[in-house]
Amino acid sequence: MPKSKRNRPVTLSKTKKKGREHKESIVNAVRQAAETYSSAYVFTFENMRNLKFKEFREQLKPSSRYVD
Repeated sequence: MPKSKRNRPVTLSKTKKKGREHKESIVNAVRQAAETYSSAYVFTFENMRNLKFKEFREQLKPSSRYVD
């Protein structure tokens, strides 16, 4: 049988996938933080490398827990 000549997606990225263990560690960290802290705030940004967001993270860093 001849090989298919259809266009196939080619990944050009050299980054490795983090895998299930990484995701499980994040979930465990969030669960522990939920048990420890009385409140949680979730922020959604389009550009996470924004200067204002960096300043905001620096202000919260000493008194809170930030999970990537």
